[in-house]
Amino acid sequence: MHVAFGVFAGVFFRVRRKIAMKTSLRWLSITLCLYALGGYLALAQNAYELGEAALQLENYEAAIQHFTGAEKNGKTLARLGYAYSQLGRYTEAIRAYQEALHSVIDERGNVETETAAAQALLGLGYIAYQQGKFDDAIRFYMEVVQQGVAGVVEAHHNLGRIYAGRGEIEKAVTAQQKAIAEKPDFADAHYHLGVLYSRQQDWHAAIAAYQKTVALVPTMPNAHYQLARCYQQTGDIPEAEKAMQRFRALKAADTEIQKHLEAVFVADPDEKAAALLKLAKTYLKHERYEKATHALKRISKYSTSDSYTAQVSVGLGSITLAQGSPKRAITHYERAIELGLETVEIYHNLGIAYMQNRDGENALKQFHRALEIDTNLPETLTLLGTLYAAKNKFDEAETHYERAIALTPEAGMAYHELAYLYGQHNRNLEKAVELARHATELSPDSAPYHNTLSWLCYKVGRYDAAETAILKAIELAPDNRLYQEGLAEIRQERK
Repeated sequence: MHVAFGVFAGVFFRVRRKIAMKTSLRWLSITLCLYALGGYLALAQNAYELGEAALQLENYEAAIQHFTGAEKNGKTLARLGYAYSQLGRYTEAIRAYQEALHSVIDERGNVETETAAAQALLGLGYIAYQQGKFDDAIRFYMEVVQQGVAGVVEAHHNLGRIYAGRGEIEKAVTAQQKAIAEKPDFADAHYHLGVLYSRQQDWHAAIAAYQKTVALVPTMPNAHYQLARCYQQTGDIPEAEKAMQRFRALKAADTEIQKHLEAVFVADPDEKAAALLKLAKTYLKHERYEKATHALKRISKYSTSDSYTAQVSVGLGSITLAQGSPKRAITHYERAIELGLETVEIYHNLGIAYMQNRDGENALKQFHRALEIDTNLPETLTLLGTLYAAKNKFDEAETHYERAIALTPEAGMAYHELAYLYGQHNRNLEKAVELARHATELSPDSAPYHNTLSWLCYKVGRYDAAETAILKAIELAPDNRLYQEGLAEIRQERK
C-alpha cells in the first residue's frame, strides 16, 4: 500500500517542473485516489478473511456483517449466501447466491469464479431441497455436475439423497457411486450407499459399505447401528452384538457431548472459556479431534490468560500426539510448561512425544518429572522400563517393570515387557515364561503377547507349548509373516 503511494508520488515530483499546476493537481488527485483504493482493497480483503473466520466459528451473524463489508465479488457473495442459509434466511441467501452467479458470468474459466459459481449452485440446491422443491434442487445439482469444476462430489451425493427419497433406488445408487468415484474417502456417500443396499436387502454389499464408513469415520453411531442390523440379517450374531455395543457407546458419547454443547450455548461471556474447555476435553476423550481443536481455538475469543492459554496448549498437544505429530505435540506441551502449568499428564505425554521422536534422553527426563509429582504411575514406570531396556540397563528396567506390576497387577503390559527383558538377556527364563503366560491371560487378544510366549517356550525347549502359542498369534494376526516364520522354525526344530 505505502509502496504504491511512493511510486506514484515519485512520478509526480519528477514531472512537477515540466507541467502546469492544474495538471499537477490532477496527478496528485489520482495518486491519492489510488492510495485510498489500495487501503480499501486491503480492508475489503481483511473483511473477507474475518468472514471466513466467523464461519469457522459458526458465528453466522458476524460472518454476514464481514462479508457485507468485503469486496463484492462472486466468492464473497457465495459465502454471504451460505451464512444467510445457515440462519434459515433463505430469501436473502437466494438473492446473494443469484448475485454471485450473475457476477461471474463473464469470468468463467477462472478457478476462483468457477468455485464460487459451484458454491452458489450447491447453496441454491440445498435451499430448494429444504423447501421441498426437488426438481429445482436436481436442476441446480445437475448444473454443478455438468460444469465439472468444483462441488461435483457434493452434487452427486445430494442427487443420490433426492433420488432415494423418491424411491428411485437404482439412480440413487449410481449417484452415490459417482460421488465415491470422485472422492473415495467420502464417508457420507459410503453410508448412504449402505442404506440403499439395505433397502435392496443386499446385506453383504450393505455391510461392506458400512464397514468402509466406520473405517473412515469410526465415531458415526448410525453406521454401527446399521451394521448391527445387517449382521443380524446374515445370522452373524457375535458381530451384530459387537456393532450394537459400539453404537450404544457412541450414543452415550454424543449425549455427553450434547450436554457440554448446551452448557457452552447458555454460558455467560465470562463463563464461556471454562465451558469451551470442558467441551474440548469431552471431544478429546471421545477422539473427536477436529471438533476438539475447533473448541480449543474458540477459547481465545473469551480469555487470553496464561492459565487458559496453557490449557489450550495441553489440549492441542494431546490432539497432535494422538494424530501422530510428536514434534508439534512437544511444542504445545513445552509451551504449557513455560506458562506455568505442570501436571503428571503433561510430563507423561511429553515423555511419550519424545519417545516417538526418538529422543530417549529427553523422554527419560519427562517421565522422571512426572514421577516427582506422583510416584504411583504404572504406565510411566513401564515406559521408563522400556527406555532403560533399550539402553541395555537391565537392573533399572527390571526395577521399573516390577514397580509397575506391583501397582497394577491386572495390567498385562508390564508382565509382557519384563518377560521379554528376561528373554533378551537369557535370565530367569522359567519365570519369563510364566510372566508371558500371565500377560496373555490378562490380554488374550494381543498377538504380540502370544508370540513372546511362543518365543520363550521355544527357548526353554517346550516346543508343543511354543507351537500352541504361535498358532494363537497367527489366528489373531494371520497376515504377520514373522509369526508364520516362527511356526516354521518351531516345526523344523521338532523334526
